Amino acid sequence: MKRAIINQLNQLSDRQQGYVAGMHIRLMSLCVKAEVVSLIPVEVIIDGEVNRLEDVANVGQKEDDEYSLYIFPKYDDDMRAIAQSVAMRHPEFKQEVDSQKVDPGDGSEQDLKFLKVTMPEVDDNRYDALKQATDVFYQKCKADMKAAQTEVSAQIAILGADESPLLMDDVKKNMDQINDMWDQQREKIHEDKLKEIEEGHNKWMAGQTAKQEKEKEQQDANDNSVATSMRMSSEDDKE
Repeated sequence: MKRAIINQLNQLSDRQQGYVAGMHIRLMSLCVKAEVVSLIPVEVIIDGEVNRLEDVANVGQKEDDEYSLYIFPKYDDDMRAIAQSVAMRHPEFKQEVDSQKVDPGDGSEQDLKFLKVTMPEVDDNRYDALKQATDVFYQKCKADMKAAQTEVSAQIAILGADESPLLMDDVKKNMDQINDMWDQQREKIHEDKLKEIEEGHNKWMAGQTAKQEKEKEQQDANDNSVATSMRMSSEDDKE
């Protein structure tokens, strides 16, 4: 098999991997649960200089909190700039400045300030927006991958014009395996994202139902209290 044909197959795999990885990162930035990856594009301007967020702060998550990210500035003075930069990139994130007591190692206690960003709930409007954006990124990835497959197939057909039919059958099998592998990976990532969106929406709807039930219970309690008060007043009047 010609080296040029092998190179085309390798390039086909690399290109499709890149398209799938790009789609994955874009979908992770459509946050339902908190994703550290969503903060990678954030750039913070400090003293007129553009910095990556990772250079001016540490970002982490808590094991028991899937919906929040915790940003610890390396310098407290940078908190405002960091908060503004995150808001510019993700205006949908809810922000809260807080602090916690830490022991620097000398037995004393210091306040360590941090920025907590919480993912918004997936209400009806956000549910529709997330699904639409997911479909846009998915269709773009699918179209790019199809174009790459068509382009490489044409190149290999030219390079293999003087090769035996048996060898070209093997080449086609290899190409189909590469295409199937990355097509399946793309579909899995897409399906997982849609599932995550559905779960987020169901969580919001469950919360709404619980809220309505609580409000109804409170209203019923108020009605009962009013009825009891009116009955007691009526009995007092009779006396």
